[in-house]
Amino acid sequence: MKKKALALLLGVCMVTMTACGSKAPEAASGTPAQEADGAAGGEQEAEAPADGDGAAAGEAVAGVVWYNFADTFISNARQTLINIGAADGTITITDADSTNDVSTQTSNMNNFFTQGVDYLVLNNINTGAISEICDQILDEGCYGIFANTDTPTDEDFAKNDKLYSVSSVATQSGTIMGEALAEYWKAHPEADRNGNGKLDYVMLLGIQGHYDTTVRSQYSVQALEDAGIEVNNIGGEIICDYSRATAQEKVAALLANYSDDIDAVIACNDDMALGAIEALKAGGFFAGEDSYLPVCGVDATVNGCQAIKDGTLLVTAMNNPVTLAKAIYKVMYLTNNGEEVTTETIGLEGVSVDGHRVWLDYSPVTIENVDQATYDINDTAF
Repeated sequence: MKKKALALLLGVCMVTMTACGSKAPEAASGTPAQEADGAAGGEQEAEAPADGDGAAAGEAVAGVVWYNFADTFISNARQTLINIGAADGTITITDADSTNDVSTQTSNMNNFFTQGVDYLVLNNINTGAISEICDQILDEGCYGIFANTDTPTDEDFAKNDKLYSVSSVATQSGTIMGEALAEYWKAHPEADRNGNGKLDYVMLLGIQGHYDTTVRSQYSVQALEDAGIEVNNIGGEIICDYSRATAQEKVAALLANYSDDIDAVIACNDDMALGAIEALKAGGFFAGEDSYLPVCGVDATVNGCQAIKDGTLLVTAMNNPVTLAKAIYKVMYLTNNGEEVTTETIGLEGVSVDGHRVWLDYSPVTIENVDQATYDINDTAF
């Protein structure tokens, strides 16, 4: 491994275009981390280590570029990774916020390359330039880990044995939403609110072109069609960038014209689902049993699970941020020790390895099992 003299950098917040020393959530043992107010839900603020202070100087340094610290799921994964690095001490974690901006992401990457990090972990949003980024990582000679994002191609992996991806199986999350909605539709004939025989749905998408948002939308609809349900998309592609506030605004605008026609809302993450629920509440929904509207989400965040308990969210797909962080760290830990990355050496429940691709399974969360949908960002065992 490159043994760069980076100790001088570890106590100093990176001078980048990103937020430094931002606060991240902390949770009590056995429960999900609390979430940020506004776009990302309600937060219990706890001081997180400043960027670069995630651990004492370890054998290797990882530069982690997250797409947006404000995203609830990312915030939980980020804090867990910092906690694991601090507890283990093998890999020093320093990270940066791209604030959902491609140019900022590029700047963050280049800063880490300049620092000579041993690992670049990229929660990539520049999905049109994956191969170019892979080539840059190859030229820099460090390990590259694409985290919770589009996976590189087989050709990209063939060129660089230091390249990995760690991501959830996004197709599963779409199928989970679609199957739950299909089950509800068949059990509740009154769900066809305008009586046209079609499930008229609103689709709330995350970042345009992002793999997860693409397959979540496609596979949710496919599951409905596979169940023999005729569907109709109201509003077309509604891009909300995984933002609760944006989803609330756009659903509120849609209700002005389609309040009597919408049968369901499919949202590609819980934050957007929660924004939709707030708009629906303001529009007169959820006032009683006769004004219920099924809403589906992904991530099983604290507020998403609470919405299930409250009877406003039908289903969410558990995308465990603690497991994501552990899998990322385990890949670094194993390769730093010269060990092979396999399903057995990763050793995490619901995680499998296919070549240099590490896959995390989703699981459905409904009212029947929501009390078991827990995780602890202070769990540092990997």
